[in-house]
Amino acid sequence: MMKYVKLMMKSSTHAVALWGNRAPAHSITAVMITDDQKTIVTGSLEGQICLWHLSMDMKVTSKAILFGHTAAITCLARAREFEKQPYVVSGSENGEMCVWNVNTGHCIENAKLPYRHTAICYYHCSFRMTGEGWLLCCGHYQDILIVDANTLQVLHTFKSQSSDWICCMCIVHSTRIQEDSLVAISTAGELKVWDLSSSVNSIQEKLNVYESESKSLEMANYCAVRFCTYTERLLLVICSSSWKIYDYCDFSLLCTDVCKSGQNFAGGEFLAANRLIIWTQDGHSYIYQLLNSGLSKSVYPGDGGLLKETITPHLLCATSVMEESSLCTMGFINERKEPFFKILYSGDSTGQLNFWHIPDVPVSQFDGSPLEIPLKVNVTLQEMFDRHKSMSEGIIDHLCTPNEGVAFSTVTASLYIPSLDKLVCGCEDGSIVITFALHAARARLLQDHPLLRGSLPHKIFAGHDSSVTSLLYPHGRSEKYDPSWLISGDQNSSIIWRDVFTGDIFHKFTLQSGAILKLLVPPNDYKVKLFQSIYCICSDNSVALLNLQERVCFFHARKHLFPVKSLKWHPVEEVLVVGCEDGSAYVWEIESGTLERHETGEMAKAILTASDDFAIDVNDSMLMATHETQRHSRAIKSSNSNKLGALSHNLLHSEKSSNKVRKQNI
Repeated sequence: MMKYVKLMMKSSTHAVALWGNRAPAHSITAVMITDDQKTIVTGSLEGQICLWHLSMDMKVTSKAILFGHTAAITCLARAREFEKQPYVVSGSENGEMCVWNVNTGHCIENAKLPYRHTAICYYHCSFRMTGEGWLLCCGHYQDILIVDANTLQVLHTFKSQSSDWICCMCIVHSTRIQEDSLVAISTAGELKVWDLSSSVNSIQEKLNVYESESKSLEMANYCAVRFCTYTERLLLVICSSSWKIYDYCDFSLLCTDVCKSGQNFAGGEFLAANRLIIWTQDGHSYIYQLLNSGLSKSVYPGDGGLLKETITPHLLCATSVMEESSLCTMGFINERKEPFFKILYSGDSTGQLNFWHIPDVPVSQFDGSPLEIPLKVNVTLQEMFDRHKSMSEGIIDHLCTPNEGVAFSTVTASLYIPSLDKLVCGCEDGSIVITFALHAARARLLQDHPLLRGSLPHKIFAGHDSSVTSLLYPHGRSEKYDPSWLISGDQNSSIIWRDVFTGDIFHKFTLQSGAILKLLVPPNDYKVKLFQSIYCICSDNSVALLNLQERVCFFHARKHLFPVKSLKWHPVEEVLVVGCEDGSAYVWEIESGTLERHETGEMAKAILTASDDFAIDVNDSMLMATHETQRHSRAIKSSNSNKLGALSHNLLHSEKSSNKVRKQNI
């Protein structure tokens, strides 16, 4: 099944993405439902953001995939008053922030900050603030950032008397006193309160704003804090091993309960004034009734202080799960519009979305044991792909005529040569298929196009005895190379140098290494004796230099302990600097092939920085691998490196919507 979509960018340029029958990997790390309760937003480990439509009868269908981040998504939040502007903000591990219009899929604004956010809260006070409001952010840094919701620029910070990171927070809206506050808990277990409403002028004047209240909770590993809007009195605090109820007026402890053995709490929410739901990291959830102890508040203890009435939790029911999940992120929406009901939702590391319909008044079973709430909806992105099969297997399948009925092998590497308008596809069976790129795309998008009535012009080249993993057209990188040359690498560490027009093989190199992940052209400053050479990055972390003129492997560096991240050529010292994923640097002498230095830490950073002017771009396209999941993941990161927050992919669900997109892309 081929999936095709239009990529919408800030400019007028439109692009088209093509998929096979396997959905891109989408390991869910963040999930939310928009205020209109029609759109589910999920962020993933791969950096994608997926939009799903939620119907009134709780049917879920995929709507769009947004490509704009180059690292895992860490948090999602609304970025405006949703009824006026349907905007959502996303944050990633490397500090990227994007604001998306979830109705159109467009990226409205993007920025990269030197902060890793773990939670974002939107705040706007119409009668005290101008502009679009604030994004209050916390994460792996001190204090709480105040980010402009319109420009994504850091306006100021809420400072703290201590220097700990903030692990969770929530905004408290009090209609009783008409004041807003920010409640947060630090990694050291300090509960802190900032006055939001009274701090607007101070923030605008760039004055320091510190917490107005602070209390030590004497626990660790806090993951959530929630305010009860029904009573405006209770505060729910959740850590991995227990949850607690505090009196918001004086932060006295009213109730506590511990987690079952083998589980860890992850979050929770108030369902009503005396009822709450708590969920765990592995996807389980529990609903408790908060029962008053009956102890009169007029009783005074011996020390003279007022004795608070305590609360006893009673377990009413629990949700059922299909299977255990090691990593799960969950959320809850209350009083859904038309009809009114409550939804508990979760997304896990396998890309699976789960939904439960929570009854308004859950009760225990007759014997007093907790009632089990069944799973209402379960869906994955792959199921969406399987449900709507509108096209054949891959982009080159239609090259054969219908009478031939022979499908091509799975594509494992691809290359587009703009100057020749050629699409080069390396296949799992070792063959290389070359055709006209625009004709192939047009025929794939338009099923009734005349080109599909017969076989498109194409050539099939043999030579590899295993899956093709990398392709390179060196003339596209440097005019020093002949425009007819094509280089290809395979799973068995063989590299073939051939004529792209005729398929004639000039030479076949065989390395004693792993799969050829990447083929690179050295920068223009390299030595004359290495003229027309090719670098190879292999799956065993080695780097080889092939001299095409002499048809030999000039040198092969094998001592890298981690995958190669960067290559930096230094023509003055005639060395090759190899940077690895662990941050280490290896300095190789090209002439002799010997390792001159191996450095880590600050020294490695200095060496890599000193060679930046002669860097070889290792990440300019994806590193191909044999496993399809790896190919999807690398392709996503590659496409994102060009322009942050610029792309969105519409997933099609019906013939009607398919025809609409086809017309837009003609």
